[in-house]
Amino acid sequence: MPAIEWLMTNSLNSHGFRQEAPASILVLVDAPQGSALRELEHMDSSGRLVIVTTHNPCPEYWEDLWSLEPAILLVGDSLGVELHDAIRRAAYGERYRLTPDYMMVLAPQERLTLRCIARGWSIERIAEVRGVALKTVSNSLTAIYVKLKLPDRSAAMLYYWGRLDLLD
Repeated sequence: MPAIEWLMTNSLNSHGFRQEAPASILVLVDAPQGSALRELEHMDSSGRLVIVTTHNPCPEYWEDLWSLEPAILLVGDSLGVELHDAIRRAAYGERYRLTPDYMMVLAPQERLTLRCIARGWSIERIAEVRGVALKTVSNSLTAIYVKLKLPDRSAAMLYYWGRLDLLD
């Protein structure tokens, strides 16, 4: 995303930061939404500190990002002061996250099931990965839909990726 990179580079340069390869701090922008999760899952950070910034409104997605242990997680509009502060804090070894207030409604296994559903996995594959019966996964899906007030699997996928705006 060249436009975002240009905006961030100019903003950071104006605050005294400079871009280097290989940098000790990596700023990972979740654009398009979902890319940060995939990147963190496959990343060898090689001693680099990772700052993740996302606009995804799904708290379960934030928890999944946080579980991959970035140094800092910023949720919302974080191209301004928050990002500059995060870079400084990461340089001093801090680990923190800045997220909107929320109350987690899903249990950890339900969150895992939601992530699998968001990836388009079948009930059979989810049952295999979780080591449970198909009926257990089916019951988990029903509980997820009720807790999140979602009508079905498609809505759950869109919810996780922060794209409920695509529902009719």
